[in-house]
Amino acid sequence: MSERSDGGSIEDTTEDWIASAVQGTPQRQLAGEVRLLPGERMGWWSVQKLDKRVRMRTLVNGAVNDSRIRILLDTGANVSVISEKYAKRLRLRDIPGHGRCIEVQGITKGKTATTRRASVKVTLGWERIYVFDVWIMDHNAGVDVVLGTDFMIPAGIRLYLFNATAKLPDEVMIPLIKTLNMIDEAEGSHVPSGPTEVLQIPGREWKEFRLPRRNPPWDTHVLWVRRTETFIPTVTRFKRGTPDRVRLTNIINRLASCPIHLPIVVWVPTGSLPKTEGYVQLDSAKYTEWQVLAYAAVRDKTLFEWEAQLYEEWLATQPPAVERRQYPTPTGVLCHPDDDSKEACD
Repeated sequence: MSERSDGGSIEDTTEDWIASAVQGTPQRQLAGEVRLLPGERMGWWSVQKLDKRVRMRTLVNGAVNDSRIRILLDTGANVSVISEKYAKRLRLRDIPGHGRCIEVQGITKGKTATTRRASVKVTLGWERIYVFDVWIMDHNAGVDVVLGTDFMIPAGIRLYLFNATAKLPDEVMIPLIKTLNMIDEAEGSHVPSGPTEVLQIPGREWKEFRLPRRNPPWDTHVLWVRRTETFIPTVTRFKRGTPDRVRLTNIINRLASCPIHLPIVVWVPTGSLPKTEGYVQLDSAKYTEWQVLAYAAVRDKTLFEWEAQLYEEWLATQPPAVERRQYPTPTGVLCHPDDDSKEACD
């Protein structure tokens, strides 16, 4: 698309028109499995442009067709490839008759061309599966799967190297592996906390533990909490606007032990993200969902005692399960006949 300026020259405005069209397109609702569309921009990339001068590469744990594997996210690669050996192990089927060929350099020795292309399911995070078409070719990237910007931009994946995480459009964070940012100085401002003693919590019950008195200021840090397969945390009391107590609810039917100093909560500087996955804020929808699960799993002692009392009262008014005949209680003294006593003496 082009237009004529006042000076009579023709200026190309295709890029500006595409940028405005992308920003004006409403974001579609993401389901558990998403088919990535060519040219689509989701999440952070819907309003941002790719700076090709900055290249970021990192490894994350993921899965391809439900097979766990390490995946290289590379903003310097504009195509996504899978090695031929790994494609053979997954038994991927080539897309027939697509009529496309591509030449790749940078991750191979010289230039390499391929026409093989397959559709795969890429899993990142806990709840999202991306259906995407990748190229099949051997490369020297050090891993079997390389995802470039043709995948990251439509999927809305942003590399947040300061906190060593990759961020998805729905605020799900994926921890990075093998990065130098794991030992940076910013770690000192992240303050984790947990119970100061081992908590033995019976099934369907809860116990509380007190948070440290000296915590980071509430105006500079944000509290994040995380759950486990057994325990769900609930911030139950605040003191002067600062969280003071946390309740741990055991949602299984057997006794469970919470180890000492388990990082259930962490104070993170405002504007930063936790360095490990699974943490949510207190005002998030995920935290509210956890509270519903904890409320449904726990047993209220007062309500349980009241129900037991009502059951005993109801049981006392019910007839017996087996009919019992009433017999008169004997009150006289029974004596043996005289004849029997004489024979016994003889």
